[in-house]
Amino acid sequence: MPASHAMHEHHAPEHTDGWTIVKRADPKASLPMRIGLKQSNLDTGHDLLMNISHPKSPNYGKHMTAEEVIDYFAPSYKSVNAVRSWLASVGVPADRILQSVNKQWLAFDVPVHRAEEILHTQYYIYQHTESGIHNIACPDYHVPRHVQAHIDYITPGIRLLSAGYKDKQMTSIRRQAVKRQFEPDHIHVTVSPDSNTAEEWAELLHPGPCTSDITPTCIRNQYHIPIPSTSRQPLPGNELGIFQSLSQHYHQADLDAYFSTVPSPRIPNGTAPLLRSINGAEGETSNQAYAGEEADLDFEVAIPLIYPQKTVLFQTDDEWYQLDQQKATTMYAGFFNTLFDAIDGSYCTFSAFNETGNCARDACRDPEYPNPNADSGYQGQLMCGVYNPTNVLSISYSGVEASLPESYMRRQCLEIMKLGLQGVTVIESSGDHGVGGRRYDDHSGCLGPDKSIFAPRTMSNCPYVLSVGATTLVDHPNATTRKSCKFKEVAPRTFASGGGFSNVFSTPPWQEAHIQTYLHRANISSLGYTNRNHSLSGVGAAEPGKLFNKAGRGYPDVSAIGEKYLVYMQGYPNHLAGTSVAVPIWGAMVTLLNEERLRVGKRPVGFMHQVLYDHPEVFTDVTEGSNPGCGSQGFQVKEGWDPVTGLGSPRYTKMLKLFMGLP
Repeated sequence: MPASHAMHEHHAPEHTDGWTIVKRADPKASLPMRIGLKQSNLDTGHDLLMNISHPKSPNYGKHMTAEEVIDYFAPSYKSVNAVRSWLASVGVPADRILQSVNKQWLAFDVPVHRAEEILHTQYYIYQHTESGIHNIACPDYHVPRHVQAHIDYITPGIRLLSAGYKDKQMTSIRRQAVKRQFEPDHIHVTVSPDSNTAEEWAELLHPGPCTSDITPTCIRNQYHIPIPSTSRQPLPGNELGIFQSLSQHYHQADLDAYFSTVPSPRIPNGTAPLLRSINGAEGETSNQAYAGEEADLDFEVAIPLIYPQKTVLFQTDDEWYQLDQQKATTMYAGFFNTLFDAIDGSYCTFSAFNETGNCARDACRDPEYPNPNADSGYQGQLMCGVYNPTNVLSISYSGVEASLPESYMRRQCLEIMKLGLQGVTVIESSGDHGVGGRRYDDHSGCLGPDKSIFAPRTMSNCPYVLSVGATTLVDHPNATTRKSCKFKEVAPRTFASGGGFSNVFSTPPWQEAHIQTYLHRANISSLGYTNRNHSLSGVGAAEPGKLFNKAGRGYPDVSAIGEKYLVYMQGYPNHLAGTSVAVPIWGAMVTLLNEERLRVGKRPVGFMHQVLYDHPEVFTDVTEGSNPGCGSQGFQVKEGWDPVTGLGSPRYTKMLKLFMGLP
């Protein structure tokens, strides 16, 4: 090995688990070589976002285009030229070296024997023990020391792609499967088909007080949200984006029945989201009995609040994956990446935190296309950059932070930062399990040897997400009708709204004072540990009695009503609860804020955190309740920000005045 070269990557034992070497690769076979280049400005993107989102900044609202974001994070000319010069020096013709559209890759084709000479390695054919699939890879490879700093990684290289699995191959593969961790954040409160009485139909037509039957009218009254005028055309391009997956499909008859009875103004039959199908995903279900609770709920909350503005449905992955990822034994632990791929083509090959593109490892494997598991699955290529992101993206799904590699979550969070640079607001539910655990198993999913350490949620752990918790309404002493006055809000009573502190992401600057104040008021600083390395590996070693990372990103940021929402689902009236109710409420409000700003020539609000944390007067503080879990009472609600209800519930008219006063 020349002294001028250094090993860039090599196989660790886990890389080849389940694979065996069959033979040396054919030296004359052609290899499509791809060199991933180190990205620029990964450490300064945060500062740029802060600059364009701070209310006192002269650059407030000066968002970037998608192309400008790509250019900002693209590898430097120095990196590109250094790698090109090296390739030319080893005989690769300059006119055969192509740079990808997103500028992150250099591509060229060479025979195997030339690749071995260039990288000082040997290529082998590997066979997957279970599936029989063949991959080409090398045990290690080397590059000149002077270009090593410019290269992320090279393919084909050490990575062995996932083999997928067929039903007949499941027995032994499933032993290695990870437990399903992602889910919609709602709770099915009542079961109507067996109790479909005349009284319940009357309840849908004539709801009771807002403390028992939450409808869009209750939400408008509680938060002073006006009914949008139907006399002016909604602005194209300001539709509200709503994410769905895991076989959650709305049914049009459910929406029509709801819109024709509950909300005001009346919404025409046939009003439906605009489908943005990703990788063969189905939008609406044709079978009302299989209508998804989450999907029906999201649109029955959002559409009445923003109509005549439209909603957009981002439905991800073919039905094989949507069903498989609901199983406790799924091999596909990754989630959300195919959404980001579809709305940002550069994300498909974006390199950060030693992660490039979709994950192919057991710990975070994403859906693969063409689908290798089912002939009926989507057989096209992975959809990259086929849709524009909406100004607001509402996501009512969450997972356990500890269920995914830190690098996987950091790369996703960086993508959300990039969307923020473009003026996109990503809104996420904080979860329905309090500080961790499950409704029927309080310690399941909690951390530490005795399962008592609090378990945060993802993607609410990302500081660039607007994390939304839930509240419930209780009787107001002066309330006589559904419209008479605001009701008091407290933390939910039928479930525990998710909240806590991340073990992966540190406290962002806009939260620091708020979190310190909360820890002092709640007198719980002694119960927190300081995970300054922000690594999941150190959580189990916390001191006895320490329950949460007081140096972590706190969530939720805000809250809204999340209990007793009256829906029409699977052909019957029903009630649903969860942070899934609160998220589309916030999604609708931010969409309305954007509508007003856009009409006067201003930009969307985008990343809102710095404005919101600087202006507590646009919230109604929630001061009662807690979010139990992990064998504890969880966190107590206190005056100001708290990890149960965030800054509180919105005061829309004050919020509108605030954001209309910004550039």
